[in-house]
Amino acid sequence: MTKTETVAAQPYAATRMLDRLGRWWWWVMLGIAVLWAMAAWPGHRDTQGSVPWLSHELTAAPPDGLPVQRNVTLPHVWRQDGLPTTGRARYASRFLVTPAQLADARVRPWSLRLDRLCQSHIIRLNGEHLHVTMNETGALSFPSGYLIAVPAALLRTGENTLVVDVGCKTQGGMLAPAIGPRALLAPDFARLQALQRWVPVGLNVACVAFSVFLIALWWQRREERAIGLFGLLYMITAGRNISYFVELDLVSPQVNSWLHLTAHAFSVWLMGWFAMTFTRRRQRWYGLLLYLAVPVIPLLGLLTLPWDPMLDTTRRVLQPLLIAMALPSLPLLLRTGAPEQAVPQRYLALGLACVLGAGLHDYLAIRQMGHVEAVNWLAWAIPLALAPFTLVVVGRVVHAFNTIEANNATLEQKVAERTRELAEANAAKSRFLAAASHDLRQPVAAIGLLNDLLRDRLTDPQARDLSDRLTHAVVSMESLLKGLLDLSRLDAGTVEVQPRAVRLAELISSIASHEADAAQHKGLSLRVRVGGQRAWSDPVLLEQVLRNLVGNAVRHTERGSVLVSVRRRRGRLQIQVRDTGPGIPAADQARVFEEFVQLGNPARDRHQGLGLGLAIVRRAVQLLGHELSLVSVPGRGTCFTLTVPEAADLAAQPSLHPARDATAPERSALPPWRVLLVEDEAEIRASLTHLLSGWGLQVQATASLDETRPLLARPWDLAISDHRLPDGTARELAGWLRARQPQTPLIVITGDTAPERLTELARSGLPVLHKPFSAIKMRAMIQETMARV
Repeated sequence: MTKTETVAAQPYAATRMLDRLGRWWWWVMLGIAVLWAMAAWPGHRDTQGSVPWLSHELTAAPPDGLPVQRNVTLPHVWRQDGLPTTGRARYASRFLVTPAQLADARVRPWSLRLDRLCQSHIIRLNGEHLHVTMNETGALSFPSGYLIAVPAALLRTGENTLVVDVGCKTQGGMLAPAIGPRALLAPDFARLQALQRWVPVGLNVACVAFSVFLIALWWQRREERAIGLFGLLYMITAGRNISYFVELDLVSPQVNSWLHLTAHAFSVWLMGWFAMTFTRRRQRWYGLLLYLAVPVIPLLGLLTLPWDPMLDTTRRVLQPLLIAMALPSLPLLLRTGAPEQAVPQRYLALGLACVLGAGLHDYLAIRQMGHVEAVNWLAWAIPLALAPFTLVVVGRVVHAFNTIEANNATLEQKVAERTRELAEANAAKSRFLAAASHDLRQPVAAIGLLNDLLRDRLTDPQARDLSDRLTHAVVSMESLLKGLLDLSRLDAGTVEVQPRAVRLAELISSIASHEADAAQHKGLSLRVRVGGQRAWSDPVLLEQVLRNLVGNAVRHTERGSVLVSVRRRRGRLQIQVRDTGPGIPAADQARVFEEFVQLGNPARDRHQGLGLGLAIVRRAVQLLGHELSLVSVPGRGTCFTLTVPEAADLAAQPSLHPARDATAPERSALPPWRVLLVEDEAEIRASLTHLLSGWGLQVQATASLDETRPLLARPWDLAISDHRLPDGTARELAGWLRARQPQTPLIVITGDTAPERLTELARSGLPVLHKPFSAIKMRAMIQETMARV
């Protein structure tokens, strides 16, 4: 079974993963619920060794700290005593300290423990300030826990007085304090504060971080509108929860209260729109109600500020309305939608039900009744409700990964199929070119050799002119075949790169001299601007690249100039060939490096080239590891830039371009070497026999290995063999010679251009002469081979 079939056979993998994650998230939700219960349940305060309290007295009552004088029992709740839940008040408590306790306080630290006290307060012990957080404005605040160090110097034997001034935004009242050794009070206090303060703060900070991820996900994928709405909802609600525990005096208390009311309104709006977006069930009346609530409720808060500065009454009235407006979102989430969404929708509805229940509890227990010991349930419900939505997001991600995996598998299969098709097409093209090239090289080689023999025997000027025309035609055909051979050699990887320092002035001047006649014939200015730079490259391949570039520029430019220049740029050399030709359109600039592509030459005029030069350039540049870029503007010209490494200073380096051999073959006879010639093509065999005999060589020609084997008993000075023979290859003949006549060299002649054949010949190490070849090249190869012997 293929990968694609495997993925297709698992359409419900995402659902199964969802169920597994669902069971795991149940444990997360259960853990949060247990911690919630531990924080909400009234904890036992360990007051062992603490002082006994004589009385607790309310000496000033809210809302303006009016003087009163009455004893109270702690914990004391303002609402239960007929007082408002917000405002400022003062408590005075008396306790006894024994001489033993005072002595203990001088030996080890003592502390005052207040599990829940409004954060804006002033505490005095025996008339001395013990702890002060209330500013000059007397701002109100939410409750928090405190463990305050009590200096022994402030204590006295007998009766002591503790006075506490508080300013409460809500939950006005006072819990019973405890004074005693810090070692006895601290452990239980730390546990209680962790559960009632730091754990919910940490959970809500995690909610804010996750909401940032959700918002970023929505920002990248705008179609995930439900995820974006949920992220905004949790950022606002979790941020509001954190503000209850960590107060910052960035704005006035009145503005802060209005911001809390506005945040509550936006939370309800986001909850409703999230439910409609997530379930794709939009209720017009509900959407209209939400749109009206968002601007109206904050506006009402602003209008009532002058009469209700802390918005205590306003929020007490509007909060039930906001809770009621959030209720329609629950039936939406409980409706069954797509099968894969049923489980997460139920989880999500349960989580939001917890949020609404917690909000109702906080409204009744904290804002309405003002219980001092009441814990903020919403701080726990928000993380609890986040867990199932995390499940929803993870489910979508898993589903997306499954989809991507299936698509990738399908794409990989299609790419593999297309790659095989392209490879087969490319192999067929290579086989066709190799076969066509081989079949063409045989007659072209024969024509070239016969023409060389004929030209030496002609004396009539008209006949010699006809021979020259024939030579020109053969040279044109040889150029095409040479280009195909160069491409095949580069594709076969048989070209070995031998980098060395190359004097660019000599190399480019040689190329310019070669192209000077063609440029002058067209009236072009061929200019060279080269200094003493030296490039680190293979001289043969580099010359082939630059010769093609300069030749192309001269061939395609009708008027103007061709400039070849070299300049340094960032430690490298840039060789530029710039012309004023017709230019290359942007759409065709990549195509010009393909084989047989010629722009502006639909008639395939051979005088405009064969369309192989830039294909060879691209392969050679890749083999060298250089960089080639092209900039062209139609109608204004083209500039090729070849970037090569610069070589170190090599002043003593000999010239890399020694004088070439004369273009005409030497007419003097060669030594009478005994030559064994093996060639299955009759015309080429006859032509080579005449040519070699004319040079004074003793030639014995055969057409196959079977005919050649008996002749190996005789001594030979040189063997020349075609590579592909009817009954074997030249490499087999080389093996016979190494076994019987190891001193006899072998020259291989071949018309093969198939990359695998070229690779085999390169590995053999034998000298190779590619068909078609001229008499000059044959004679030079023989002389060079015999010189090595």
